[in-house]
Amino acid sequence: MDNWTLDKNNVFINHTDIKVSYPDEGNSLCFQIEDNSPWFNQRNDLIETIITKHKLNGNFLDIGGGNGFQVKALEKLGAIKETYLVEPGYDGCLNAKTRGIRNVFCGLFQDFDFKKYNVNICGLFDVIEHIENDIQFLNELYEKITKNTYVIINVPSLKSLWSEVDERSGHYRRYNKKDIKRILENTKFELLDSGYHFFPYVIPLLILRVLPYNLGVKRSNEMIMKSESRNHNKKGLIQSFINYRNRQWIKKIAKGRTPIFGTSMFLVLKK
Repeated sequence: MDNWTLDKNNVFINHTDIKVSYPDEGNSLCFQIEDNSPWFNQRNDLIETIITKHKLNGNFLDIGGGNGFQVKALEKLGAIKETYLVEPGYDGCLNAKTRGIRNVFCGLFQDFDFKKYNVNICGLFDVIEHIENDIQFLNELYEKITKNTYVIINVPSLKSLWSEVDERSGHYRRYNKKDIKRILENTKFELLDSGYHFFPYVIPLLILRVLPYNLGVKRSNEMIMKSESRNHNKKGLIQSFINYRNRQWIKKIAKGRTPIFGTSMFLVLKK
């Protein structure tokens, strides 16, 4: 049953009081840094590479799509016919409308009609680490989507990289290969592809996040936000080298190669 109503901002509303493990200011912070952030842009490059590599096409739904940064990029991809965004945070939905995203739904994917909108590709980009019971979440998604639907997932990886930023971001976990096995053993999804990426960020994260965390350095939310904003907008020779290496790895991922570890993991699942 379709219980969405269109509000004055052309956002489809279902729920307005949704409790999520995500900072209240999270969408606002991301909106300020996404456009100029190498990390966010390289994640978009990875998503596009995966879609092209697996020859996916059709209508795309970004679940927990935040400010619509990914959807905006995918609208330029010829293989994607129509895009939809479901986001529980209304501020993110308004930011997505500012970006010109047409189909924005403020609510939960459990209330979205996949069949009505003929969605056959879904994205969960840095979402399920915010879900306490990720298996239940993925099983609910499996039941909602139609047969032959593909699900592209991106998650933070390497438990050794856990830091205060994960805690303040509302993460329940960072993922590794054992978690992939756990997901496959407890859901009905078929795994088509998986691997690590963002290998060049491992050392910077160890220095900038993990070391202070392990030394007991405590920072306020404001300090963390300023630090993350600064890091996402860094320029210079080191950042240029990291950008270059990440672009190289994305080309290798397109050919079926992935690094042995990295700060993120991707999965491609199919119902």
